[in-house]
Amino acid sequence: MESVPHIALALLAFPLTSTALAQELMVADATNDRIMLVSAFDGALVNPNFITLTAGTGTPVALPIQAIPNGAGEIWISDQSADIVHRWSDDGTTYLGQWGTARDNIRGLHIAFGRVWLCNFGTGGANYGKALKEYSTSTSFIASHPLPGSPFSVISHNGELLVSDSTNDDLVRVDPATGAVLGIFHNSNGVTGVDFPGQLSKTAAGNILTVGLTTNVGIFEYDPNGVQLNYFDATGQGPTIPQGVHELGNGNILMGAGNGLWLYDRVAGSYSVLIAGIDVNYITPRVDPAGGPVVYCTAGTSTNGCVPTISASAQPSVSAATSCVIDIDDLEGQKLGLVFYGINNSGFNPVNWGSGGTSFLCVKPPSQRTTASSSGGTAGVCDGALTLDWNAFQFTHPGALGNPWSVGAKVYAQGWYRDPPAVKTTNLTDALELTYAP
Repeated sequence: MESVPHIALALLAFPLTSTALAQELMVADATNDRIMLVSAFDGALVNPNFITLTAGTGTPVALPIQAIPNGAGEIWISDQSADIVHRWSDDGTTYLGQWGTARDNIRGLHIAFGRVWLCNFGTGGANYGKALKEYSTSTSFIASHPLPGSPFSVISHNGELLVSDSTNDDLVRVDPATGAVLGIFHNSNGVTGVDFPGQLSKTAAGNILTVGLTTNVGIFEYDPNGVQLNYFDATGQGPTIPQGVHELGNGNILMGAGNGLWLYDRVAGSYSVLIAGIDVNYITPRVDPAGGPVVYCTAGTSTNGCVPTISASAQPSVSAATSCVIDIDDLEGQKLGLVFYGINNSGFNPVNWGSGGTSFLCVKPPSQRTTASSSGGTAGVCDGALTLDWNAFQFTHPGALGNPWSVGAKVYAQGWYRDPPAVKTTNLTDALELTYAP
């Protein structure tokens, strides 16, 4: 593609139409039966009563474990003792009901690979026992998959599911297609390694975090292959019964414990309490599930009168839990084109692509090109198209701009294509803002 101009050109009179959403974490407080919001950057308290679970009119709340966005405008909260999942609006104001029957002693909740996954331990209800229960995204029961020990948390990783096993002190790999156990991601001896692992989460670097509820008390970090990298010992530093864990944007780590919400400072190597005297369970990103990819800027008109449009099937996911496909339609046929993207549009307004042309550069440099391909279709007709599998590109280009990605990271994408009679012999599409989900 043509190089992105590095000199100041005439700015347009209008700003970008999209606004970055503040990223926050949802914290389950079992003492006060509420979901708190804290800053995803430094853990500062944003809203102590984002969801007041006792305001729900269904099965009374008993022991909230984890709150997650369901991707369709709701927040779901698993309840270990009530054995149901509470449903709330994504702004935390409206109780929407509950779902789930035939389960007992439930814990972690996760949506990935087009399914809902729920950790079950008890034999009440339908006698499932130690199992990972699988549901459709409309909450219809699909199957119960037996596990070797007691499951506490589930996340997706490298195309698989990872489950913490508090019986055997292991992190277990599960095939999302069949529910079968594939092997052990990390085999702890429960003595020098993690004992009774709780919540699982990912760092910005793609490492896996968990906490040890009993000796050794603290935070454990593993590389993407399951090799232990760090143990952040909390013995004698205040936290008791660690349960939740999540890395912050500043690199420090939040810990949910039986006696409060704690902060681990990686540089100082010490723990400090943020909110004392409450029983904190899991900590999960709050990503606005109603906010899909945002189209902004204005597409240029090709010399044959085509005005191409860019779109995406879904927000990208750090764990690749959902497919993200970028499409460009209404493109001139038989033209070579590609998608390019940047990661920071702060303070940037679109600029003219070339004097006398109709296209605008809508992505702030530095930018990254993806693979070029033909638009297909018929020459001179607006029936061409380009498609980019975003997840596949990032997987095959680990050194690409922005990689490895973190929750809340932004992508600003735009299409470029050959148009020989046009200014600079090229034209540009409108643009797309994407926000990384878990």
